[in-house]
Amino acid sequence: MRTVVTNLRAARTAIKDMGRLRQIAAVLIRHGFGQVVEAWNLQDKVIVGALLEKRDPEAPRKGLNTRIVEATQELGPTFVKLGQILSTRSDLIPQALCDELATLQDSVAPITFAEAKAVVEAALKCPLEDVFSEFSEEPLASASIAQVHTARLKSNGEEVVVKVQRPGIRQTIESDLHILHWVARQIEVSIPEAQAFDPVAIALEFERAISKELDFTFEANNLERFDRNFAAWPSIHIPRVHRECSSRTILVMERLRGKKITEAAPLGFDMEAIARECVSMIFKMVFEDGFFHGDLHPGNLFVLEDGRIGLIDFGLVGRMTQVMKDAMADLLLHLATRNHAGVARALFEIAIRTGKVDYGRWEAEVSELMDVHLADASLAEVDFGEILRALVEGAIRHNVRIPADYTMFFKAIMTVEGIGKIVAPDLDLLSECRPHVERLIAARYSPERVLRASVDTLQAFARFARQFPVSAHEFLRSIEDGRINVGLDFGQLEKLERARDRRLNRAVLAGLTAAFLFCGVLLRHDARWTVFGVPGLSLLAFIVGGYLSFRLFWRIRKEDW
Repeated sequence: MRTVVTNLRAARTAIKDMGRLRQIAAVLIRHGFGQVVEAWNLQDKVIVGALLEKRDPEAPRKGLNTRIVEATQELGPTFVKLGQILSTRSDLIPQALCDELATLQDSVAPITFAEAKAVVEAALKCPLEDVFSEFSEEPLASASIAQVHTARLKSNGEEVVVKVQRPGIRQTIESDLHILHWVARQIEVSIPEAQAFDPVAIALEFERAISKELDFTFEANNLERFDRNFAAWPSIHIPRVHRECSSRTILVMERLRGKKITEAAPLGFDMEAIARECVSMIFKMVFEDGFFHGDLHPGNLFVLEDGRIGLIDFGLVGRMTQVMKDAMADLLLHLATRNHAGVARALFEIAIRTGKVDYGRWEAEVSELMDVHLADASLAEVDFGEILRALVEGAIRHNVRIPADYTMFFKAIMTVEGIGKIVAPDLDLLSECRPHVERLIAARYSPERVLRASVDTLQAFARFARQFPVSAHEFLRSIEDGRINVGLDFGQLEKLERARDRRLNRAVLAGLTAAFLFCGVLLRHDARWTVFGVPGLSLLAFIVGGYLSFRLFWRIRKEDW
């Protein structure tokens, strides 16, 4: 019975998506991808002939990347969004295709004012006129998921923009997502080499991203978080959200008055200072907040009438953990100081291995790439974005790929560099990056970070001490019950005892080192006894801790190396 029910559900889903599947097959055939339709049995045997007759006669003369972009554009919002996200993943697809996909525009024919009004009134649960004294019938912008109207609040007369979700778009995207998951599974089966890129995981990641874009409360949350993060930055302005009249399908926010950053130079602003501020803004987002704008491009960056930088469109964001921040700081510092081995090591540490990696060859290729792009060039002449693209492409050849959050950050850096070359050609991005990164490296060894690390180490020891008796008891019970069989090679017993003694000695040394360093941090404000103005007890604790750490390092080196 369970099998019958499962098959019925699968059939019902397939029937629901069949109409959309035929549309996709028609678009693929029209743009010269009939072989894909045949390989995956997407064609309807009855109508395939009619579809073939509707092929674009110019398709064979167009390049592959151009046809992919045109087909993606015609397939609609889900595939356009997927293309836009893939345009940032040069670790997955060729850079030439990334550049073509980056040109995708999700502007489509707008819905009618009557349809937009119906969505707004359904969300507000009242007539539109009760909330807005003015509401433009013509949209300010129209995209695949939503369109934007200008309006004025009735309560206080403030100018706002209203983001209105297209009616029925959720059902279309859900159907497309079901088909995308099917296509991802087909790719894994029919193209074994694609398993290294994990198409199913990419489809799941995309589903999570676009599902959040369908719920405007996520974007409202992002706006408010960015507003809090930049509250002390007078040069950066984040639109204010009006929660009282926003919902999952409409988003009401402050209207920004200004020019796109690439069009603001004729207004007399100091564009070099603005470009530098953009660099500082990105570094704050990534390395201080761990929360950054995931879709930075000139259309989302404005110079306001008072000279401030305004940001819009917060549906896509990236996140950085402390470990990720440290890894990126190391990578950027090695790039700025031209440390080839450091760049290879830092990039390898953040990468996901998809197969066997020859690290020696990897380091040699990174050194060669660095020589090509940095040899005989001043930092001001270096194309930072091109270096990052070359490194990411090189990673693919060595069974390594870069996680999405890192590539999203790389895209943000490359966007700022591209804007800088337009508005401030003399901007030296690597030199602008260096003080930020050096400050981050220094902060890594601040007393607060050392104290926190020491506390974490002590807590880990404490957890281990609490759990060890219980774990040991369970282990012995398992042996008694016969669930675990233990065999001993008595010829190796003496060697095992020596190894145990070494591990115990190292653990004791590590614990004492952490304890003395911890005491040194705690006593750094004790001024009862000083040596050259430094608290004596704190200095003594650091000296002892340093000596013990040296002994620990020397013992490990002597015994293991």
